Amino acid sequence: MNKYLKQLLDALAAKNLELQGHMTKSLDAGQTPDEEAEKSIQTVEKEIEAIEKNIARVRKQIEETEKAAKSATTAKGESEQEAKDTAESKKEVPRIQVESNLPKGIGFAQYARAKLCSQLAAKNGNFISPVDMAKQMGFGDEVQDLVTKATLGTTTDVGFASALVQENRLVGEFVDMLRAATVFDQLTGFRNVPFNSKIPSQLTGGTAAWVGEGAAKPLTNPTYGEVEIKEHKLAAITVYTQELMRRSDPAVDVLVRDDLIEASKTLIDNTFLDAVAASTTRPAGVLNGVVATPNTGTTAAAYEADLLALINSFVTANLSLDGSYFLMSETRAAQISLLRDALGNSYFTGMALRGTRTLMGIPVITSQAVGDKIILVKTSEILLAQDGGVDVSYSDQATLVDGGTTHHLWQENKFAVRVEKFITWAKRRPIAAAFLNYATGG
Repeated sequence: MNKYLKQLLDALAAKNLELQGHMTKSLDAGQTPDEEAEKSIQTVEKEIEAIEKNIARVRKQIEETEKAAKSATTAKGESEQEAKDTAESKKEVPRIQVESNLPKGIGFAQYARAKLCSQLAAKNGNFISPVDMAKQMGFGDEVQDLVTKATLGTTTDVGFASALVQENRLVGEFVDMLRAATVFDQLTGFRNVPFNSKIPSQLTGGTAAWVGEGAAKPLTNPTYGEVEIKEHKLAAITVYTQELMRRSDPAVDVLVRDDLIEASKTLIDNTFLDAVAASTTRPAGVLNGVVATPNTGTTAAAYEADLLALINSFVTANLSLDGSYFLMSETRAAQISLLRDALGNSYFTGMALRGTRTLMGIPVITSQAVGDKIILVKTSEILLAQDGGVDVSYSDQATLVDGGTTHHLWQENKFAVRVEKFITWAKRRPIAAAFLNYATGG
């Protein structure tokens, strides 16, 4: 197994070098990857993902084999009574290692709550370390180990790095759930770029024509521009009472996890789908600068004509439909799926399958955040920069204003939890989306 593990690690290193080669080739040329290069990059990323899964499986098998060998040696060398006497003489309490069966994302919520409640206790003059707080609240070994290593680590601690991997896993679960909840992260095919960079883009194409003998040849100069990728930070804050945070009820962990995901996903989707221009604090919405395509109604024939008009706007701009998506609310998707022809057959057959919907051969993603619009978006025309983690902070001293509501945290015995994530995007060309707006009937 160890030999097979080495082969997998060598293969992973080779694939990472291959991926680096694809990326640097485009960067050296001073441009973003074209569609062919992007497909090659995505293929290598999928191969890397498969290799990493196999590495995890092999490591688990090696660990299980070593445990079995150790147990067999112990059973052969000592009787049950001798093992009991040895444990008693050393005055050690055997520790049972239990595999975590926590729902996804709950470990991250418990990790955050243990640190939060430790701070609460300290402010009341009762210092309890985060790991002791995790024990008092009944959190499992997995969360306790993470809190211990995340709170204090040294270069001489041989187990410190493993806990960092564990932290990445728990945070990764939360990030994965956040991604699954947003329209933005259900889209694939974005062009990944670094923060604070300028990416060249082609604004207009060159011209060509058949030329007769002795005739003047046409000018063929395209025009270019630059797209600036800045650094934007998303922050979601949720407020809870201190009494709620101290409770050991598992429902509180679910509440914290779901609140943080809901706050983050709402802001990401609402920003991505709006028409507001970019600023120093936020990226531009994908509909910024886009004029709505007029709609002609909500009959089957009207939907068909209007959707073809959206598609035609891409064709006119010389954009292929590869990697494009229709975005709409779940309500509108249900309405379209119920449309029937004269024989009672579904007019748009691809809309009948929940979770795998297609409309005119184009994948459909649904979310109520889309509202009264139907949006056609091409992700390869959008540049994306983001980091892979989230930062969690806490406070009971601030005064927060939420619309018409003001929270005086210290005075009201409340605690605020803030989740931050660095993410931004920008359209590579002005035309990356088209939409129908049904809010005004046109």
